[in-house]
Amino acid sequence: METRASIHRLIALLLVAQLLCLPAQALVNINDGKNQIFVVGSAGIVWDSNIFASNGGQGDYIYSASIGAEYLRRAGLITFNGSVFLDASQFGEYRSENFENPRFTAEFSKQSGRTTGALNLGAARQSRADTAANIRSESWVYDAGINLKYPVIERYTLTGGLSYNRLDFVNNALLVDLRTYSANLDVFYIYTSERDLVGGYRVRWGESSASTTFVDHAFTAGVSGKILPKVSGNVRAGYQVRVPSGSNEDSYHAFTASIGATWNATRRTNVRLQGSKDFSTTSTNINVDGTSFDVDVQHAVNSKFALYAGAGYGVNRFMGAPGQGRRDTFFTWNAGAGYTLNEHFKAMFTYSYYRNWSNVAFSDFRRNSVNLSLSSRF
Repeated sequence: METRASIHRLIALLLVAQLLCLPAQALVNINDGKNQIFVVGSAGIVWDSNIFASNGGQGDYIYSASIGAEYLRRAGLITFNGSVFLDASQFGEYRSENFENPRFTAEFSKQSGRTTGALNLGAARQSRADTAANIRSESWVYDAGINLKYPVIERYTLTGGLSYNRLDFVNNALLVDLRTYSANLDVFYIYTSERDLVGGYRVRWGESSASTTFVDHAFTAGVSGKILPKVSGNVRAGYQVRVPSGSNEDSYHAFTASIGATWNATRRTNVRLQGSKDFSTTSTNINVDGTSFDVDVQHAVNSKFALYAGAGYGVNRFMGAPGQGRRDTFFTWNAGAGYTLNEHFKAMFTYSYYRNWSNVAFSDFRRNSVNLSLSSRF
């Protein structure tokens, strides 16, 4: 009976998605398309073998749906992008994990004139498996940030930004809320018409609900633009210091780096590489030195059908006495296919594998997932 009910729920979700896929333009066009409103919907089903991301964690089917609206304004000096969504999921067996989560975003940007930049605001309720605490958690995440760009002279440009992030866990006294503030200043030097040299400084301050704080200082330099023939993006590396307070921990010193690059191998195939080495703070209030690399490949078979594959590797070192020597090493890979009927309908099928090796038994786990999703925008 439970299997039959699950099939009925899946069929209902697929029917909803199909109804959302009827061809249509933006619901509202004002001033010759300078103001537009779109409605976006999706539905899907996932089999997750380890919904708690822990050793011995149980698997379940998850039925999901999302509905929302986007507003775009392209008139005047300041452009605006905004969205409001509601995401809902129902678990086949673990009904207590069901959720209905709202999320909001807003972006004000200025792309003309000597000084350009953007102001971003966001808020979202999230339900997910926490790989550091190895439990499922619910939280509110609030973001705000401003980024500015100013060309000083012909070859030199200054960029800078301020950001704020707040993570509040819901009904979970075991996890620690965190507020983070950061500021950065970078100098770009036009080395060639295709490549810039960049150097900068970032300071980051955080405060947890457990009355601990930290301050990070990072100095980096790198290249932006064409890195190699057919490879473009950003590569930066440098030195970072974290100074904790409110605990008995000493300062931490480490190499820091980030990379985001794209290689257009052929007209139909592109490869993206992303990587980072940075400090972070877990939901259990432990400082972590994390390193991760991801590579993703996309191949367009034709104008409607595409294949995807990717792999990732990383190491998380839990630092100081609170970390108790914990060290996690993970490997992940995924593969899938996508079908785009037109601008209004897309379908995706993906398989993902995640393996986490840890010297803490509870955190040593495997996770497999299979996902089918349908989406529409009109």
